[in-house]
Amino acid sequence: MSQPKGTARTAPWWKLPLQLSASIAVLVLLAHDAELDRVFAAVLEADLRWVALAFTLKLAGLTLHEVRLWIAVRAHHPASLWRVAVIGYVSGLANSVLPVRGGDLICVGLLRQELQIPTPSAAAAVGITGFLEAAVFGAFTLGVLVFGASRWEEMLGTAETAEAKSWLTLAVLAAVFGAVGLVFVGRRLGSKPEMTEAPKRPGPLQLLRQTVVSTGEGLTAWGHMIANVALAVVHVGLVVASFSALFPALGLELDYPLIAACGVIAIGSVAAVVLPPTMAAGTAATSIFVLGFFGVTEAQALAFTALSWCSNTLPPLVTGFVPLVRRIGKIRELLRGEPE
Repeated sequence: MSQPKGTARTAPWWKLPLQLSASIAVLVLLAHDAELDRVFAAVLEADLRWVALAFTLKLAGLTLHEVRLWIAVRAHHPASLWRVAVIGYVSGLANSVLPVRGGDLICVGLLRQELQIPTPSAAAAVGITGFLEAAVFGAFTLGVLVFGASRWEEMLGTAETAEAKSWLTLAVLAAVFGAVGLVFVGRRLGSKPEMTEAPKRPGPLQLLRQTVVSTGEGLTAWGHMIANVALAVVHVGLVVASFSALFPALGLELDYPLIAACGVIAIGSVAAVVLPPTMAAGTAATSIFVLGFFGVTEAQALAFTALSWCSNTLPPLVTGFVPLVRRIGKIRELLRGEPE
């Protein structure tokens, strides 16, 4: 399904430079009061075996994510695991550079360009992959919050901890009921005769309807869903373990490393909506804020940020750089909205 020329819009030219400038400003402000000599010393004295383990876990998580994307794609269309994985690696690198997970849009476009997967089906596959990961991480964080309630109460207070549990429980339930709602809406729309037609140049509303139908179909492909959820559990475990491995790398002995890692990941994900992850400004601010509750100094938190950048930002560069370079022309076409 070709997208009509002009339907894809590029972001304003000033948006990325503004976000990069904001990231640099945050890093400068954080570094101004930090004891940089202690930061450098902590990084240089880090146990590289733990850093290598964190790097390997992140690399495994990236590959598992692309396997999950392939499973979601297979719910709609047969596709080669390798070709889907390569596209996923490109998307992962783009997500490391761009805020608001801009790489997901590139993934949808490349799935359409290279594998002739209709835009609604591609968007549904990408959306389901990300949704399951977020839902599993939310459930995992809720479990950590419940089992580590005493520590949270020490850090945040009893009332604040109870409120956090309530909001997180509400978010997980909303995800479950939202998925059920999408299934019912998708079936209802799919039962209409006009939804079986595939116009050559569908409008935005038609694309949205077809995406909802495809998402509902993907969520009810039970074999694929069970496999995807099971792998999402492993994937989330790898991500949390990757961050947790950096604590012993710096010689930090935290009482509740899983709580600390989940806090950095969760709040850092929110910061990544505005600040490009590659610049590590969001991770730096998040690490100082969250790890401070565990008695970690600002210099140690910034050292953690530096190691986190190495172990979490370099893997997407390793897996995605060459495939991205080979697709520069195609990505430019996507950004201009040109039909292939």
